[in-house]
Amino acid sequence: MKKLISMVLSTLFLLTPTTAFANSAQTYFRGIAPSGAMITGEQSPIIVQHEQLTFDIQEFPLDYYREEGAYLAYSGKVTAEYTFHNPADYDVTAKLAFPFGQTPDYGYSFHPHTDKQVFAADAKKYDVLVDGKPVESTVRHTLFYRGDEFELEKDLPNLHDGYMEDPFWNFDTPVTKYTWEISGIAEEFDAARLGFWWDGDATERKLMLMNQSGGNNSEDKIAVTRWVENGDTIEVYVFGKPLEGELEWFSENGAEDTPFDYELTLVGEETATYEEFVFADWEDNSTVLRHDWYNAVTQNLKKCEWDFGILGSFEYTGRFPVENLLRWYEYEITVPAGGTIVNTVTAPMYPDANVRYEPPIYTYHYLLSPAKTWAEFGTLDIVVHTPNHMLETNLQSFEKNENGYQSSYDGLPDGELTFTLSEDASPKVPNSGLPFWSYFVICFAAYEVVTRVKKRKKEK
Repeated sequence: MKKLISMVLSTLFLLTPTTAFANSAQTYFRGIAPSGAMITGEQSPIIVQHEQLTFDIQEFPLDYYREEGAYLAYSGKVTAEYTFHNPADYDVTAKLAFPFGQTPDYGYSFHPHTDKQVFAADAKKYDVLVDGKPVESTVRHTLFYRGDEFELEKDLPNLHDGYMEDPFWNFDTPVTKYTWEISGIAEEFDAARLGFWWDGDATERKLMLMNQSGGNNSEDKIAVTRWVENGDTIEVYVFGKPLEGELEWFSENGAEDTPFDYELTLVGEETATYEEFVFADWEDNSTVLRHDWYNAVTQNLKKCEWDFGILGSFEYTGRFPVENLLRWYEYEITVPAGGTIVNTVTAPMYPDANVRYEPPIYTYHYLLSPAKTWAEFGTLDIVVHTPNHMLETNLQSFEKNENGYQSSYDGLPDGELTFTLSEDASPKVPNSGLPFWSYFVICFAAYEVVTRVKKRKKEK
């Protein structure tokens, strides 16, 4: 067996190229997708006569920031300048919402995810202006899973003015945390899973097994499981009515699904209200508004619900879902009857960074679709001020000039805006991968290992 494993490792070594990246590093970093301002609430008569969209990209972000000051000093930004006109014979005041994305991956390097103050520090770098004068704006947050596509009809209504209402989730909903300790697992069970079956009424209570690793349904109940070893604590949160009896626990060992003996001891039972549960990780001076926090946590739990009120804990991002909060500027404008104003919004512009290329390539996303909320949209000019090369864009209409690139449109283009920049016009990917045929050799060697192990077990 050892000789066979040695042979496999030797084969892998011979197939591995000698050229490698210096140190271990991520090769892809997700940025954010800013957007244009849009009306919230009822339809307004205000029209957009013209929008000037200016991207100022003089530098690329680092893939790792050691200090907050260095991160905040990054200068990449986008400015949307709207010329609004009110054709009505009355003044119109409108509340606008400008989504400017999530904190990028490289914005987490210098602080833990629980540091709520640093999280939104870059949101106040720039002002919202009306006719050149700053106006008051509020940074809002809504739940938005990384990797999802922005949808106007889905994401705009998440900006609740207060606490969202729900027949189950409210401040007074009871929360009970049960804690067990497991012991008595024999040493030969090195892939032990513990779980329970559940068929309760979801309108009365909902259950979440922490550190969940799997789950499955039968016709009339559901099971959730997690990996365990001796000494582990098993935590189950029950929202709503506390448990009225023992859970239907079961054990299974690895892929064989054979049960094993164990001892499970209840070592703790803590009670709280849902309000206490939600705000356990929130502080009065948090950069996230209290009701935005509550709404994001509640929506997050609702999205995790399976059959019979089981909450999938591996879908649950915690009571402070930093990576899954979309940030917005919210502010008001007033356009007098028959009048025109110029509204300017500037926000940080963070690209996706693909550092596998030499030099790296950076992809920028900007959402154009929110502008559909306006009664009418006139002309659009897009300018990209940059000394770098534009490799590709989905709009296919940019022209190069001495300051970068530009494009103009009559009306709003279809789709969103995406463009890619790099320091070089032809970045390359280093030849660091294995030859295609080598994967067959690796798979064959692995297959031989598994086959011989199974054969020896049968012989015993």
